[in-house]
Amino acid sequence: MIQTSFPVAYSKYLVVLIIKEDYGIFFSIDASLGLIPIIILLLTVSNTNIHYADSYLENKYFQKAQDTAELMDQYTGNDGKTILEEVTTSLSENKDKMKGIESAKNITGPFLKNTLGKMKYSLVEMNFLNGKEIISNGNIADAKIVGIAVKCCGNYLFKLYVWE
Repeated sequence: MIQTSFPVAYSKYLVVLIIKEDYGIFFSIDASLGLIPIIILLLTVSNTNIHYADSYLENKYFQKAQDTAELMDQYTGNDGKTILEEVTTSLSENKDKMKGIESAKNITGPFLKNTLGKMKYSLVEMNFLNGKEIISNGNIADAKIVGIAVKCCGNYLFKLYVWE
């Protein structure tokens, strides 16, 4: 009896293994198909182009423009006026716009050159001159990344563009 019961039990175990093995193939296929979206997600994340250098430069130019505009609004000359106040006075007192712009250019030129060094810049008045450029040392159309600061003095609104 022991000999006959062993092969019967063994054969039942073998049948159960064969049935479970059939389920194993489905499990393997299901697991492989489940990995496909994960692989696609990993490939997508690894191929994204994140340019930290560009965002760093944008932040750097923005801060440089803001700092320079703030200095123009705070820095006082020998007469006790800030640079933006002197520019506003020269633009408002001159009846001829071109003479006013030339005078404003003479006021802001040395300051911007000393403050910004080799960086390119453009100072524009938006209200009364309708976006006319006061001073510039480069072509903004060639710039890839530009920092912008806006400062108001009196009724005049100035925009300072900074780039390299």
